Amino acid sequence: MVENEYNRGKVDNEYDFCAITDIEIKVQLEKLFMRKRVSYFLRWDKPGFFARMFSGAKEEIIFCINSMDIERAEEALKELEYSESDIRMIKSKSNNKQGY
Repeated sequence: MVENEYNRGKVDNEYDFCAITDIEIKVQLEKLFMRKRVSYFLRWDKPGFFARMFSGAKEEIIFCINSMDIERAEEALKELEYSESDIRMIKSKSNNKQGY
């Protein structure tokens, strides 16, 4: 959360938009978001040791976007050819506790 100069309050407007496990889809989506001017950052969620060993869980890349860019991101995603297994849609308020 960032303090804004104009209202001196905390601003928390980040949304977890989608999760991706495939690096090629990540690169394509990054290029698409840059071309469409969607503000985003990436959060890498790594599964624990036992989750990787016993369930085969993969590392996920979470695309977090500004709440003002949700509609633009959804429109950009329509241009990308992907299957349901490639991108897991989240679309929820970010629970990022790290303070970015």
